[in-house]
Amino acid sequence: MLTESLLALAAAGGTAVVQAAGTQAWESVSERVPRMFRRRSGSGGEDEARLGLERTALVRASDDEEGSSREASLWQQHFVTLLDDSDDQVRQRVETELRQLISLVPGVADSRQVLNVHGNTYDKSPQQYGSHNHQQISYGSDT
Repeated sequence: MLTESLLALAAAGGTAVVQAAGTQAWESVSERVPRMFRRRSGSGGEDEARLGLERTALVRASDDEEGSSREASLWQQHFVTLLDDSDDQVRQRVETELRQLISLVPGVADSRQVLNVHGNTYDKSPQQYGSHNHQQISYGSDT
């Protein structure tokens, strides 16, 4: 089972692949993604990734927002599977490569900030409220 931060990383990776299509970042992204899947057990991971990239480029070129959203979800799932199928050492390498991939696409890394908080103990139950780009978490009254 992957951590929330790895799931968020996979989601950002999926978004990065789709957002890169048709931009200057596409050449670098379309070279890196198949290399990431070369490690996958079984044959054909690299070829499948190339075919997926071609499909993504076609969908992006058609300006189909629903299709682009589906492509991002598909890539997210591919990255989740890649991270989940890996041992710890390979997972760390995949994480690093995925972060580098995301950094190639302007705006994706900035819009996918992830806060990792774990292992905390509170004397009151936290309450969380949020809407779109704002989140508020409170741990009891201020009095």
